[in-house]
Amino acid sequence: MVAWMRGLLVIALLLAGFALKGALVMPPAAEGHPAPVQFDTGRAFARLQRILGDQRPHPVDSAGDDAVRDRLVAELRAIGLEPRIQDALDCSEIPKTRFVSCSHLRNVIAMVPSKGPGRVVLLNAHYDSTPTGPGAGDDGLGVATLLEVGYLLKQSPPQRPVALLFNEGEEFGLNGAHAFVRADPLAKSVDSLINIDNRGVTGPALMHETSDPNGAALRIYAGAAGRSYANSISTDFAKLIPNTTDVLFFKPAGWTLLNYGIIGNETRYHSPGDMTAALDRDSLADVGKAVLAATRAMAATPDPARAASGRMVFTDLAGRMLLRLPLAIAAAALGLLLVLGLLLGWRQKALGRPLLIAAGMTLGGIVTAAVAGAILSILRPGDFWRAYPLIAYLALYAMLLLGMAAIYARWGPNIERSRRRAAVWLLVLVVGAAASLALPGATIFFLIAPSLGLLAAWLAGRRPRTATVIALAAVIVQFLMFSQMLAFIEMLLIDGPIAAVGPLAALAALPAIVEAEPSEYRFAMRPLALLSVALCIAELVMPRASAERPLGFSIDYYRNIGDRAGDWAIATKQAPLPTDYPGKWYQGVLPYNSRTRWIAPAPLLATPIPAVRVIGDQPAGAGRKLVLQLSPGGGNGVSIRFAAEAKVQALGLPGATIPIPAAGEPDKAVLRCTGRSCEGLRIEVLLGDRRPITAELFATRFGLPSEGRKLQVARPADAQPQYSPDETITRSPIRL
Repeated sequence: MVAWMRGLLVIALLLAGFALKGALVMPPAAEGHPAPVQFDTGRAFARLQRILGDQRPHPVDSAGDDAVRDRLVAELRAIGLEPRIQDALDCSEIPKTRFVSCSHLRNVIAMVPSKGPGRVVLLNAHYDSTPTGPGAGDDGLGVATLLEVGYLLKQSPPQRPVALLFNEGEEFGLNGAHAFVRADPLAKSVDSLINIDNRGVTGPALMHETSDPNGAALRIYAGAAGRSYANSISTDFAKLIPNTTDVLFFKPAGWTLLNYGIIGNETRYHSPGDMTAALDRDSLADVGKAVLAATRAMAATPDPARAASGRMVFTDLAGRMLLRLPLAIAAAALGLLLVLGLLLGWRQKALGRPLLIAAGMTLGGIVTAAVAGAILSILRPGDFWRAYPLIAYLALYAMLLLGMAAIYARWGPNIERSRRRAAVWLLVLVVGAAASLALPGATIFFLIAPSLGLLAAWLAGRRPRTATVIALAAVIVQFLMFSQMLAFIEMLLIDGPIAAVGPLAALAALPAIVEAEPSEYRFAMRPLALLSVALCIAELVMPRASAERPLGFSIDYYRNIGDRAGDWAIATKQAPLPTDYPGKWYQGVLPYNSRTRWIAPAPLLATPIPAVRVIGDQPAGAGRKLVLQLSPGGGNGVSIRFAAEAKVQALGLPGATIPIPAAGEPDKAVLRCTGRSCEGLRIEVLLGDRRPITAELFATRFGLPSEGRKLQVARPADAQPQYSPDETITRSPIRL
């Protein structure tokens, strides 16, 4: 091969790999004619269509959710199960926050007959939706899965009892899960859990969270999984973020648990587009088969927590193979590899200039991609990549490769290949060791490819051909493992910042780049630069949204009691409004939310007026205990937000208040109630002193006044509300 072609070939192969990596996370095709004992996707999908009916939103404690629940109960009875209803008024908090959410919920619970006694395996999904969309993916897919699994287990009873929990109130504060763990007698008999919740409408069945330690859960998962999509980075990451699935309240119970979900095309999530027509049947089949197999395996294990223990690190390889190791062994192996890498780097004189160049290439590529992303965001504000995310990510990957190759071509000459390899793999190990301190689950990603890479560097002077083959194997393994992770991260980062993929992409590409000589990239630089610019220009001119991947566009009417006018407010994540959109708009923040919106003056319109009545006010230690009765004034929900200086110590139902941290997020303590039962809801507030306090009441009604119709009609065709529906919000300041 002509020397200059090698650099061009490496760049072309890396870009092709980045473009095609989505194939690594495609769910397998659903079987057209499954056996009687297998998950039947068509049957599950038909049940979901019947349950959702006309596919209207059905938030907690609404007439719409009553109708969905009635149809769900009918489906359970049709498959031979007799459900019961847990009826509860619940208030729950997201731990370590200053936010309490209340709702009246009705959990639907059905027991599957078993061959023998034992502790219960609980399968959980929520049947309520947000007020924004019908929830076919979130969590209709989970509901359909539980029904089909329950039907199959009814035909072939499991070894020990299995319970199906269809909870209500997940979307507004996980109230259903909280009420089940807190008050339902069945919870005391549970020792195992499979949870399903989704953040999209496509993608494979990603098992993204386990009990901790995870040895018992992973043993069951590994034994049951056919095609597995799971890694211990995601399960570690779930501990670091404000997790808002029902597992938040199940996990403290100490159950052996597996948490499944799909995350593809998040633009449909919490939106009117989350409909059955958009739901990928292959994804439903993949989740269904995975949950059925895991349920049978759990039910066949009398005491999962005793069957295995300890902490494991794990990852799948393109869904085809699951690698797992005890964390202690993986950490020791990584430490040994790091020592061997340092020794090899010292012997081959790779600790100086070669290591600096490898680090410079990595940092330079990341910075180049980040700067390109920042410039694109300035030139085109908002989530401009929603319609064609692959183009946006390819533009960043091309810029990253351009920065890495430029530094390598300029400062890399006259360094032998063995020294380059030793430096690169040592750098990978150093980064891996640092990452593993924060995310121990990352350890397994830095064992296989670096082992091969160090071996190739060691053999380079002895058996160059063998070393080259091993080095290429290391390059391929590194790219496959990291690019699959990139594919999942791209799904999660549909809202950005998309340049966050840079560090992982640099680690995926670095070992491949140094396999060619620095001089061999000089010819590739110009076409790579032209391609990078072309991809960036494409992102600036292509539509930012499409019918398949719409733009978030939620419209609010906001009124502050006492003002003589209101405001229209539109959330588009800073995307500009159409030039002919009616009204005079500016960007700003309104008191009801910290989110930046487009704002325009509006006339004073009739809205629900929230109200509060003081039922009790008495001393409590050095402070006060208030009992308040709330009213949303005809709205769908009401919330009370206390001043930042108010010393709110506890909030909740009378006699069952929840401690509130003295500091944290949000800075103002909040209690929110959603649903019909908010009218007349009594709450208790414990204050740390006896001074009068100020607070704000907010009434929320789903939908706009009739005067907002013209704004809805003018909304772009490829845009829809997301995360919150078009709403009418009224604020009323109060003093207590």
